[in-house]
Amino acid sequence: MSKDVFAEVQRLGAMIRELREIRGMSANDLAEATGLSTSVISKFERGQTDIHLSTAIQLLRYMGLTLADIGEANVFDGFAIIDWAEKAYRFVDDQRVLKRIMVRLAQKEHLLRHEQVLETIIMLRLGQPLRADEDLFSYFEDIETFLSFDAYLVLLARPYLPAWLVQHIGKKLGTYSSQQMPIVQIAQEQYHQIVS
Repeated sequence: MSKDVFAEVQRLGAMIRELREIRGMSANDLAEATGLSTSVISKFERGQTDIHLSTAIQLLRYMGLTLADIGEANVFDGFAIIDWAEKAYRFVDDQRVLKRIMVRLAQKEHLLRHEQVLETIIMLRLGQPLRADEDLFSYFEDIETFLSFDAYLVLLARPYLPAWLVQHIGKKLGTYSSQQMPIVQIAQEQYHQIVS
């Protein structure tokens, strides 16, 4: 497990301990609710061990919380990338904001593929001397499910994509129902205009 991910697990454990104490529950109460031993619960809360996602969901449910509550509490740094993509979309013409996002990306120890794509798109938006390339094109060609992050990316990248790929994305987006997240609907509408 990478250092970043384990730090997030430690923050989740500490948050669960804090919420358990606020609610007047014991580690034994959580152990009974999940079937884990009190020792494992205590180690998880102290950041000394990891637990399965399904068990974490049980713990949260037992305390009356959801994964959305955890997201709101900014326990997982990994979700920051979605915020950066949204910010890049909202402030697409503001060079200062885009440069700040680039600084944040540069601070990450290792960029995953989708993070590299965001970095490339922002560099293009900042007018850096580079071209959209096959890596960028294949990322969009391979997407099967458009979630919020991907919708922000296709909206940001559209001016740099070849016509065939814009058509391809438009067709894929056209298969989604109207009950998608608002940003996916915006991407769907913008790409649908091109395909029609």
